Amino acid sequence: MPHHKTRLARRDIRRMMSRAVARARGDWEICGLLIDNGCFLQMRETRNLSRRRGSCALDFREINAICRACERLDLKIVGTFHSHIRNIAKPGQTDIRGAEDGDLMLIIHFSNMLRGGFAGTGYRRREE
Repeated sequence: MPHHKTRLARRDIRRMMSRAVARARGDWEICGLLIDNGCFLQMRETRNLSRRRGSCALDFREINAICRACERLDLKIVGTFHSHIRNIAKPGQTDIRGAEDGDLMLIIHFSNMLRGGFAGTGYRRREE
């Protein structure tokens, strides 16, 4: 059985899959935070500020507000997630530069857009 910190809430996975498929039809990506609630990881979608299709930019004002709420609720932000609708599920240089050492990164990749198929790939940032 996987360590509890690597398990995602099923309802969050289903909701984010639906959101990612819907947004991908317009050529937009979704993004958000991975939050450890002590039992499993939750996915919290945030605004995508990017004005370029097939790209994402996190809203750091929103993220700071979520960070403050997490501190009050004794939750921990452990990483980010976003969708790749054009590229493979591998972090790009911008993804890597934006992650801190030890952060988790989940990338949702669409393998078959017409059927809404996807694959998720997880990464952990390590200093080189």
